[in-house]
Amino acid sequence: MKKSIRLVAASLFLTGAVFTSCKSNEEKVEDAQENVVEAKEDEMDAQQDLNEAKYENASDYEQFKEATQVVIAENETRIAEFKVKLQAETAENKAKWQSKVDALEKRNDKLEDDIDDFKEGASENWNDFKNRIEKSKNDIDADIQAYKKEHNY
Repeated sequence: MKKSIRLVAASLFLTGAVFTSCKSNEEKVEDAQENVVEAKEDEMDAQQDLNEAKYENASDYEQFKEATQVVIAENETRIAEFKVKLQAETAENKAKWQSKVDALEKRNDKLEDDIDDFKEGASENWNDFKNRIEKSKNDIDADIQAYKKEHNY
């Protein structure tokens, strides 16, 4: 008897659950349309966020590029000063130090090429690129300072 009561109760419960959870075709269509509208809104929001992020990155890049170009110009000035001072050196010292000045100039030119060649969406992301350029700037500056110290400039 208990089994039959449990069986009837379970059947009623399942039947009630089926009828209350079932939606008509019209309700299903309305829900699907709402989902499509929500998905389109989400897609438009995501596209707008992407466009804003690209603009911010482009703006960041332009500011970073301008600041880096100032550093590059300062480096070029210091390298030119080194070249002028090398003219007063003896032939032996001139040959010795000329290679260091040439190496500094080459690295500074590479830095300029790197900053000009950055492309949005390239294989290197913005933060990696920015960190690499900052390291190059710092390394060149350290080498310039070391050169100045060696020559008592």
